[in-house]
Amino acid sequence: MNNLPEDCIAKILSLTTPRDVCRSSAVSKCFRSAADSDHVWNHFLPSEFPEGFTAPEGLPTKKHLFFSLVHNPLLLHGSQLSFSLERSTGNKCYMMAARALNITWGHDQRYWQWISHPNARFKEVAALKMVWWLDITGKINIALLSDDTLYAAYLVFKWNLDPYGFRQPVEASLVLAGTDHDDVQPSMVSLMHNPGSEQGQRAELRSDDWYEVELGQFFKRRGDMGDIEMSLKETKRPFEKKGLIVHGIEIRPVLP
Repeated sequence: MNNLPEDCIAKILSLTTPRDVCRSSAVSKCFRSAADSDHVWNHFLPSEFPEGFTAPEGLPTKKHLFFSLVHNPLLLHGSQLSFSLERSTGNKCYMMAARALNITWGHDQRYWQWISHPNARFKEVAALKMVWWLDITGKINIALLSDDTLYAAYLVFKWNLDPYGFRQPVEASLVLAGTDHDDVQPSMVSLMHNPGSEQGQRAELRSDDWYEVELGQFFKRRGDMGDIEMSLKETKRPFEKKGLIVHGIEIRPVLP
């Protein structure tokens, strides 16, 4: 294949994946040159960027832009939404800030406090002081996402030094907005690692030292319209809950 013209090699590489292209650059100088070409990496960038997107300055090639969006999410919509790309596929990822979520009593300082956090992507996170009724909901326009892709939504959170009331699983749901809530069967998820509970999804520690727990999955098809609504609730047991710090809800592709 080294006898093929470079533009032909670039065309072939553009039909693979970002991971395959990076591996192919080790084959030869000709492959490395083709693997770095804008033609290849433009294929992995979205054909449509979200409203308000502006490419960062100082990026000389499409490859630099791609990896900048993989490693450095851009803040959009008044810094309440972040946009990035998934490294192995180039599919779109989003994270909604806590301020973009509907948190019951979230604006009442008796129950929630808005604070800055040194390890947060956004300016503020929501710190739970105390509630009996926990209800956190987010919505995102499904048209923002990559076509023909399986997505999952995750609540991203931390604990303060004295959490309480989260030993039992809580309800999580993900539906198309407008669905009759009587038709929704929520799943049960555990925010804390409780050795006595075998029920539902469990929170996992991320590489950025936040926890995440899956709220549900959905498949984005070409032409899909409407909002996806994700929620985490605990409204059936009248127990005091405190110590939760909400970073936001992240929507990203499910990897094989």
